[in-house]
Amino acid sequence: MQEATTKGIYNFQSAFYDITFGRLVQRRIAQAIGHMDIQDTDFVLDLGIGTGNSLSHFPNKGRIIGIDLSEGMLRLARKKISERGLDHVQLLQADALWLPFADNAFDHVFISHVISVVSDPYRLIREAQRVAKPDARIVIVNHFQSDNRFVALVEKWLCPLCSRLGWRSDLVLQDVIERTGMQVDYRFKLDSIDLWETVVISNNKAALRNDAGERREYAVA
Repeated sequence: MQEATTKGIYNFQSAFYDITFGRLVQRRIAQAIGHMDIQDTDFVLDLGIGTGNSLSHFPNKGRIIGIDLSEGMLRLARKKISERGLDHVQLLQADALWLPFADNAFDHVFISHVISVVSDPYRLIREAQRVAKPDARIVIVNHFQSDNRFVALVEKWLCPLCSRLGWRSDLVLQDVIERTGMQVDYRFKLDSIDLWETVVISNNKAALRNDAGERREYAVA
C-alpha cells in the first residue's frame, strides 16, 4: 500500500463507507473505546478517524483529536461533528506515518482498521508510541493474519485483491510486536470466529530508543 493510492481509494469509498464496512465494525469499535477509560482532562488521538463512526462511542469528556489522510472521509466526519455539536472533537488531515504532534502529547491513542492500510505499519506504531505519554493506553482494532496455516495461506493469496480495496490481509501481529517492541497487556475478539481483533497496549517508551536514527523534526501540537 502507498499513501497516495490509499488516499484515492478511501476518497472514493467515503461515499458508501458508512453503509458498508462502517456499519459492520460499529460494535467492535464501541467495545474497544471502552477499554481506554477516558477521563475529563485526557487528550485522545483517533489515528485514522475516517468518517467519524467512532464519535458516537467516545464519552462526552476529554479532548478528541481525529486525523485521517482522506479528505473525503474527513468531510463526512466534520458533518457528524457539526450535527451532534461535538465541541470537544477536532479534526486534522494528516499522514499517520508522520504525525504533526509533539512527543508525549496524548493520554490515549485509538487505531481502528488503519495499520493494515498504510505502507509501513511498524512506523505507524512507533509514531503512536512517540506521541503517546509513557504508559498511555494504545488500543488497536484490526485484522491480523490467522494463526491457522490454511487460513493464513488463503489470506496471503487474497492480499493482492485486498490491496486493491485499500488494505492488506497478511499482516502478522507477532511481527508488529517484535519490530516495534510494543507491550501488549491483553487482546481479544468479540466472537470465537472473528476476522478482527482488539489489542490493548501500555505505551513502552523504551522501544523508541532503538529507532532514534529515524527521528525527524515534528511540529508542536
